[in-house]
Amino acid sequence: MPPRAELRDAAQKHEAELAERTLEEFLAADTIVIGAPMYNFAIPSQLKTWIDRIAVAGKSFKYTESGPVGLAGGKTVVIASSAGGIHAGQPSGQAHEDYLVRMLNFVGIDDIEIVRAESLAYGEEPRGEAMKGAAQRICELFATA
Repeated sequence: MPPRAELRDAAQKHEAELAERTLEEFLAADTIVIGAPMYNFAIPSQLKTWIDRIAVAGKSFKYTESGPVGLAGGKTVVIASSAGGIHAGQPSGQAHEDYLVRMLNFVGIDDIEIVRAESLAYGEEPRGEAMKGAAQRICELFATA
């Protein structure tokens, strides 16, 4: 039987190459900024695909007798979280951020900051205030970097 790589069609080869490049970029990075809009209390499918590409056994985590161990530590991650409504501190606003934090912890990352921009669907003034606050927080985070 031919090796698995020989059985791939062009689309599968492209996807495998993209997944490998994505993982390499992730592992090489010291700081990562994740754009995480909340879509119906969850993350967008594109972000889920990115997570699937970076969560690779033997590369970003490994299995041991005592359970999985993250291999991608030593990174700083900023999650730029956005929502049309106001959800911080409420169960409705925790699901997508909690999922991202759990996945990052799983691969060994615990230096995580969440910057929120909420009430983006409440009109121009609340949206502007939310974006201004998020921009200020990002400047604070990266001013010390």
